[in-house]
Amino acid sequence: MSPALSSVSFAAAVLFYAAASTRFYLEIARGKTQEPSTTGALLLGIGAAAHACYVVIASFIAHVCPVHSVHFILSMAVLFAVFMYLVARTRFRIHALGLIIAPLGLVVTLGTFFLGTASPDARLPASFIGFHVFANLVGEALFLLAGCAAIMYLVQEKRLKNKKTLLLEKHSGLPPLDSLDKAVHRFLIAGFPLLTLGVATGTVWAKKLEDGSTDEILRAVFGYLTWLLIAGVLLLRGVAGWRGRRAAYGTVAGFACAVVVLLVYVFRPTAGG
Repeated sequence: MSPALSSVSFAAAVLFYAAASTRFYLEIARGKTQEPSTTGALLLGIGAAAHACYVVIASFIAHVCPVHSVHFILSMAVLFAVFMYLVARTRFRIHALGLIIAPLGLVVTLGTFFLGTASPDARLPASFIGFHVFANLVGEALFLLAGCAAIMYLVQEKRLKNKKTLLLEKHSGLPPLDSLDKAVHRFLIAGFPLLTLGVATGTVWAKKLEDGSTDEILRAVFGYLTWLLIAGVLLLRGVAGWRGRRAAYGTVAGFACAVVVLLVYVFRPTAGG
């Protein structure tokens, strides 16, 4: 009965964390951060409860002292963050922070599950690997577009600061700043869910980091850093009204990290001999 309860609680945590992530993302995408609904917070709370049940049941099954378990520490850190967020979200008006908290819960739940049960000889289905690569590459391709638009925004803004005439701007072939800012935001909105899926599925491969492979470490570090930077740009745009130059700089930073990940993908076969 315990293994079955563990599986059910794990599946429920993943399902509700994913649903909460989707809800928060849609609210950010639609610009509804000023008057948010409670649906996202409710889904997140249910996911956290299921996550807590999974941690407790899995600890008894694995017969591992929770204090000495890295999985337990990660899970407790995320659960504590979720609890503090749910308590403070209304008082401090940080509802939009769920855009980061919910996916973080999803990634940690998946990571602790697979790191705790995967064996060194386990092989992942080709379809799963294909989905992971597809989500990562398409998401990062959209971030590349966003990065190019952001660079173009910064170039255009610098031209205006250097007192270039509006007539020269019109004949330069560059779009207006407002159009570029909107393009950056739309590309980020389109790519963020795909990269989130890529990060979530990538946790299944995290056990390979124990081998010390340089390409695996680089891909994981810069993949997570890309996700954090883009999530931060979207969050600050929705909450603090970040637009223009600040959003462009954040996007370019995410763009640079995405380039590193793509280069690792491209040169990995060569590096592996």
